[in-house]
Amino acid sequence: MSKRRHSRYPASQWQAWIDEQSRSGQSQQVFCEQKGLSKSSFQHWKRRLASGTPVTPPTSATRSALFAPVSVPEEDAIEDEPRGWEIELDLGDGVCLRFRRGA
Repeated sequence: MSKRRHSRYPASQWQAWIDEQSRSGQSQQVFCEQKGLSKSSFQHWKRRLASGTPVTPPTSATRSALFAPVSVPEEDAIEDEPRGWEIELDLGDGVCLRFRRGA
């Protein structure tokens, strides 16, 4: 069976699979093959959930749009005059990207 990516499943789904595998008596290898799971992902989640590491769902801040609309007000536009622009993206941790196009 081909492996599918399950990285977007919530912790509760991984816990259900871990519990199911434990009750089944099957090895992790056989269980993962039957479910189409990556054995390494299964083991990762088993360790993570057993350690009590908090698993927090994405907040609205992390689920925000990947793109933001950008526009220039019409009153700032002057016909027949070349315009430049500047964009600055602060990515955090001291990383800042600056893009400029001169007039």
